[in-house]
Amino acid sequence: MRTSFGLLLLTFLVLCWGCVWAQTDTGVPDNAPQTQPGPQPAFTYPDTTPSLDFLTQSVENSSITLGITTGFTYYSNAIATPDAPHADWWLYHVMPDIRIQQFRPKFSWNLGYSGGYQTYVYSTGRGRNANNNLFSQNASAGFLWQMARHWQLLGSDSFHYSANPFDSYLTTPGTPTMNNPNPIIYTPLTQYTQNAGTLTLTDQLTKVDTLSFNGTANLRRTSSYNLVTSVPFYNLISYGGRANYAHQFSPRFTLGAGYDFNSLDFGKGVQRSGIQTISATVDYLLRPNMTISAWAGPEYTQTKTVVNILGFNFITHSSLWNVALGANFGWQGLRNSVRVGYVRQVTDGGGLIATSQVNSFNAQYRRLITSKLDGTAGARYFHDVSTTTADRKFDNFYVSAGVNYKIAKSFSAEANYGYVHSTQSNAFLINRGTYNTNLFAASISYSWNHPLGR
Repeated sequence: MRTSFGLLLLTFLVLCWGCVWAQTDTGVPDNAPQTQPGPQPAFTYPDTTPSLDFLTQSVENSSITLGITTGFTYYSNAIATPDAPHADWWLYHVMPDIRIQQFRPKFSWNLGYSGGYQTYVYSTGRGRNANNNLFSQNASAGFLWQMARHWQLLGSDSFHYSANPFDSYLTTPGTPTMNNPNPIIYTPLTQYTQNAGTLTLTDQLTKVDTLSFNGTANLRRTSSYNLVTSVPFYNLISYGGRANYAHQFSPRFTLGAGYDFNSLDFGKGVQRSGIQTISATVDYLLRPNMTISAWAGPEYTQTKTVVNILGFNFITHSSLWNVALGANFGWQGLRNSVRVGYVRQVTDGGGLIATSQVNSFNAQYRRLITSKLDGTAGARYFHDVSTTTADRKFDNFYVSAGVNYKIAKSFSAEANYGYVHSTQSNAFLINRGTYNTNLFAASISYSWNHPLGR
């Protein structure tokens, strides 16, 4: 069986996304969303995060894009130890990248890769060491195939490897959903690998009835999985499946029902959980540019935990009934866009905790300030509680703001600020602690775009 691979979005290391927006912009505003070339997705799960694109967002066409990004990130308190309780860190990076995408009437695909060099220095508390020079690898691929009149296959796969122990703080925390059950990690690490993949088969039964099947696979691995010498961090292998039926009562109103199963394996058998959910779904188009979706239903979790005490393994079994629910709201205007979401479900605790009851709230706002300048602001809150030990808790509050400026046709610059406040009581050998840090990042990107077939 193939292990698929997942990439967590790097907020403070810009991978030329600002340039990609501008690469095929027609410059003509439109009051209605423009249509992407190639086949269109026949079904979108209600827990899919709404887009922050504007109604004037450009339509991408078949093209090849080459780019490079360079910049720095500053951490006011990246990692604390008794020797350096408040260590300031500077991280410098250079990242070239390539992206190819092609749209055909019944098939579209995309392929991307970026490899980066990073180096960091300590402004207080420490000196340089042999791990200052680091590398990262990022790859992604996806396709959408209209196999027949009523059948569609969609797949995506992504991979992220980094030797940078602070990449986790360069990432906007992800929203856990039934279709993507792995939220972001929060702890400084050493080398780590993250992979995720998804495959969705959709049958358009009638013009108003859709049956969809989805499979997911995720891998998270780090070299700092050690309970005594570092903050305990759970490696993860997970697989999931989902079946969903939806009926469109009107162009604006859709109801559905679905069944989900997720298998979580932490630390190669240290803890294994099977999570089953039956949910009712609703999707309502308030206006052509305003949507709201929600889902709710019973959730049943079975967990097996292995505890090693003085060389002896003790196995415990537990089960939990829970109500899983969530909602997303999205609005897009010519110069503004907003999305707000809430999720409550049993899922991966993000590495600090294994199987957890996760409550997550997120809100983001994006504004097109001028034709060349746009800004984004957001907030996200996580509350994770272990399903096996109620004393193991984790709270994370994250706020961020950023601006992106198009210097010229091929050049763009970006600056970001983030504040992290987290409280954790997640380990048997490490007491409760509170962590705060400020992050500032700035970068400049160049991209060259050329249409395919010309």
